[in-house]
Amino acid sequence: MTRSLRWKNIGAPLVVLAVSLGLGVALNPAAAAPAPEWPSVPGAVFALRNASVTTPVVAFDAKGRALIAFNCAPRGRGLFGRFHELVCDDGSFHARDAGPWIGLQVAKSAAFTLEVTLTPAPAPPKSLGVVLAYGDDAGEDAALLQDKNGLSLRLGGIQPIALFAPEAGKSVHVLIACGNDKWVAYRDGQPVHSGPLAASASAWGTRQFVMGANWSGADPWHGRMEGIAVFPKALTAGEAAGEAAAIRALQAGRKPATTVRFQGTLVRQAKTSALEDIRPYTRSLTAAEYKIKRVLAGEWNQPDITVLHWMIMDGKRLPIADRKLGTEVELSVERLEEHPQLESCRRDEITEGDIAADLFYCESETDP
Repeated sequence: MTRSLRWKNIGAPLVVLAVSLGLGVALNPAAAAPAPEWPSVPGAVFALRNASVTTPVVAFDAKGRALIAFNCAPRGRGLFGRFHELVCDDGSFHARDAGPWIGLQVAKSAAFTLEVTLTPAPAPPKSLGVVLAYGDDAGEDAALLQDKNGLSLRLGGIQPIALFAPEAGKSVHVLIACGNDKWVAYRDGQPVHSGPLAASASAWGTRQFVMGANWSGADPWHGRMEGIAVFPKALTAGEAAGEAAAIRALQAGRKPATTVRFQGTLVRQAKTSALEDIRPYTRSLTAAEYKIKRVLAGEWNQPDITVLHWMIMDGKRLPIADRKLGTEVELSVERLEEHPQLESCRRDEITEGDIAADLFYCESETDP
């Protein structure tokens, strides 16, 4: 069984792809075994494993019909990572059209479970950040938060419930099951804390689901996330463990990117196109060439290096697009070939010089 799934790439027109909804069978029987199924538990009203167009999404419109044109819309500096995870760096993501059905089903069942696999920023947060939020201009029904003390759950806008403290820069599977007047928090599939739950905790309205900030975009959370799900029921301990195991199996075998950190001087930069000239794109990369002064980490033995930066985001031209030659920088960059999520993204390139030069990608010009 297949369906047509549409996904809006960051800054790119809609892409349409036929995606299998079954477990899938490799064309070559000797090929690698099918990836583990996630969610491993049926019944989710929303489930987003990652932003790849080849990964099925569980999402429904307000009438309970599958959203075949689901759009995980990036806001601000929300990006997709090299494993198609959601990168929240003063940006967030809106699950367009999927929110109302989530609230209707949670209110109907009087129970819910929130699930997400997080990699918080390497530096501990200095202020409150909203990891997940179910809210709108009129209010908020639920939010998963992180501050310097750790993760917490805020329900109905009241005092947050403390959960546990994740380790900075390290992936952790988080699941909070709420039902039968009780909440239970699981860390990597193991229960860590529990407590009483107010009877009104599941009285959700028909709001919006946002990842990486609250509905207004305030209180941004810094880090990466994947495996995001909402269930209209309280998952059991065994189900929580199964969800964590499925995600870990999908993450297995990942290797770090080839990274070069350097100090250098801007010697050349492509001209960033005007906003009106790139429509319907709303985001665009621009190439910049640097003279290497010093390599701080990684291996690079060439005198120059060419790097792609985001210079238009969310239909706005960034200040970096108008830098002067001679600007001194210290950057951490990764090989472009290791970032498949950028293949369809628009870019302005340096037309003269060595067009065969290795290209690098700078996800962020500042450390988290």
